[in-house]
Amino acid sequence: MIAPSADRVREDLAALARLTDSAQPGWTRTALSEPDVAGRESVLARMREVGLDARIDPAGNVIGVRRGARGGRMLMTGSHTDTVPSGGRFDGMVGVVGALEVVRAFDEAGIRLDHDLVVVDFFGEEPNRFGLSCVGSRALTGVFDTAMLDVLDEEGRSFGDALAAVGIDPATMMASTWPWDRVDAFIELHIEQGPMLEHAGTSIGLVSSITGISRFRALFGGRRDHAGTTGMDRRADAGCAAAGTVLAVERIARSGPDGAKGTTGGVTFTPAAVNVVTEAAEMRGEFRSIDDEWLRTAEETLASCAAEESAGRGVTVEMEWLPQAPRRLDGSVTEMCRRAVDDLGLSRAELFSGAEHDAAFIAARSPTAMLFVPSVGGRSHCPEEWTELDDVIDGIRALAESLRRADAVRR
Repeated sequence: MIAPSADRVREDLAALARLTDSAQPGWTRTALSEPDVAGRESVLARMREVGLDARIDPAGNVIGVRRGARGGRMLMTGSHTDTVPSGGRFDGMVGVVGALEVVRAFDEAGIRLDHDLVVVDFFGEEPNRFGLSCVGSRALTGVFDTAMLDVLDEEGRSFGDALAAVGIDPATMMASTWPWDRVDAFIELHIEQGPMLEHAGTSIGLVSSITGISRFRALFGGRRDHAGTTGMDRRADAGCAAAGTVLAVERIARSGPDGAKGTTGGVTFTPAAVNVVTEAAEMRGEFRSIDDEWLRTAEETLASCAAEESAGRGVTVEMEWLPQAPRRLDGSVTEMCRRAVDDLGLSRAELFSGAEHDAAFIAARSPTAMLFVPSVGGRSHCPEEWTELDDVIDGIRALAESLRRADAVRR
């Protein structure tokens, strides 16, 4: 059994926490920002310090390889280091820091795997200002849609231009596609981001499936008029149509199956003035569920609600969707993780993830499993996000033992 160093893990987490946008509360290292670039450069340097053959690929992923005794076949682990605005210090970071500590602990214990061990810090896992997420893993698995490069932010700037501004060439992103036929397993360590493990007093969560997500952007077009002289029956108020649609998101999700979620993440009015009837409104949001059929129904229902809210006000509406299907994880790799956790004497529970992960895209190309560690109070995506260091260390131990078991199975 390996012995991870709590001191090293604490310092690695603290080093990433220092790379943040100090103008915002909590920890902010959003994709495409200067702190995000600095964070990935920091991970690259740390990979090289621990002896990995490391580089940043054309899609911004930081990739390090520890060569195996036999090579040719690969095991993969890692997560991401970008954050949501005003987020926490553990979401994603635990998986990257934990993977680096596994490498150091293997070296100290004289353990050399037969497989090459690949450690990845995926670029842009969290939704960026363009509403796009898991950018690096989409590119790495060959499913990045080049139409995404033309998506505009609220300032009218394209995603492709924003990538170029941080040194990522949009024209070569797909060159990062990985040789997945040589990857025998991907295992990601992550915080739960929910309350189940803490409530149950359980050390490790084994993830059965990852939620599906249907993200949307709704554009409402009305007519600008004077707010003081235009009667209520003569208005084409785009803002009111958007507001009614916001409430529909909540209503649809509440009537959905267990675990269904609906969230509106942003609404903007043009002009932003209290004395002018709103001419245009933009609304962004999402539905989540492990039931793909319900997600399709939710899309249709919301589109109908938005059309009804708009038509009654003389407003136009256009909706764009970015769907991501639910993903079941690999039973055989999860079983290896289950046995590893049991051999370590750690308690475990099985659960599905309501959060989005790069592992959902990797699972389409390679046998994939996820290990969760508890989140204090179930809090995440906020400055209060916290996971106890002892729980992080237990997760690293489980990750290391799971990788050792995966190494013993050569395809």
